[in-house]
Amino acid sequence: MNASTPVNRLADEASRPAEEPRYGAEPPAPTVSTMFGSNEASPFSTTYRCPPIPIAAAFVGPKFHQCRSKGRWDLTRAAAENAALLMRSSRVLWPDKPTNDNGNWDDVIFQYGPQAFLHVEQGMVTGYSLFPSEAEKLVVDFAAKYQLPEEPSGGSFELIRTSEHDISTESVPLKSTTVLEDEALSLHYGGGFLEWHQQYVDRLLQRDSGISILEGPPGTGKTSYLRHLMGILKDTHRFYFVPPGTMSVLSRPEFIGFWAVQRRRYAERKFAVILEDSDDAIMTRGQDNSEHVSALLNLSDGMLASFLQLQLICTINCGTADIDQALLRPGRLISQRVFSRLEYPAALRLAKSLGRTLPVARDYSLAEIFAEPDLEEVGRPKIGFAA
Repeated sequence: MNASTPVNRLADEASRPAEEPRYGAEPPAPTVSTMFGSNEASPFSTTYRCPPIPIAAAFVGPKFHQCRSKGRWDLTRAAAENAALLMRSSRVLWPDKPTNDNGNWDDVIFQYGPQAFLHVEQGMVTGYSLFPSEAEKLVVDFAAKYQLPEEPSGGSFELIRTSEHDISTESVPLKSTTVLEDEALSLHYGGGFLEWHQQYVDRLLQRDSGISILEGPPGTGKTSYLRHLMGILKDTHRFYFVPPGTMSVLSRPEFIGFWAVQRRRYAERKFAVILEDSDDAIMTRGQDNSEHVSALLNLSDGMLASFLQLQLICTINCGTADIDQALLRPGRLISQRVFSRLEYPAALRLAKSLGRTLPVARDYSLAEIFAEPDLEEVGRPKIGFAA
């Protein structure tokens, strides 16, 4: 093979040093790789900072604008009515679903012009254009015609996860059935509860910080009530759940930094932190829990509370007499409620509403009423003078 062969010429060119760019020379034409990064693009779904490849390829000039909106979309109808504009689509056929079900569509891309696109997923629609107003119009017009109503849902909470050097969260959605109607709320918790609940919600809406204590034996519905609370306050509050085994996070130095970041991101929300089974953290201070109690005091009142603005909701099984009295001080305490076992008349009304029977005339916990359609008497040791 001689020096004139294409391979040798390419090798010679590759070995030459790159020429210095001339002053005032035209810059190289932009490409998809230089604009977005070729390793970030995807044939369909939008990736970090980069639209799908066929859309990115259309915008190699200096102008590029996008507009997004979240929601649910009738992609089956949109694809049928805009078949001539359908550029790309991705579907999954599930054996147990009809082929026209909206869930079959993963991604759809419509092209309205050389540089006018609409990328639609089930949770997001994104318009792309040379002009911001046109990108917005593509999204607004599509949403007006094909947006579906939101599915009923409950609230959600952020599960706080800890590691040696990091504090993070994972969002946990709740079903719509966790939100109870007023009548059901009264049946579950007895007379006078609905009035207290309404007053408590008003206080949570008014206060920025403070502590709430929900007291009662296991099975009396404290956790169920909190799920209900998350649902009715989902538009005003952001709930965080600290697992019982990780209470020490409250006194970690990086905990303050974590909340500072959360506060910047969700400045329009009130923050409620749930500490379930937190008996050890709020009982009268001793050598084994002094750090936890001090952390709660600092977070619920004082200078730190003014900065973090946290509403602390503690569920406990111990009695009020065991609680550190500093936590019950007026101004720090938002509310305190005892969740009791239902006396037989109230338990019977709830059981009948559920189509269940109670075999023995005694008090019941919610857990016992919901456990089985027909309850069997379980022998419990008697305590006190009747023993």
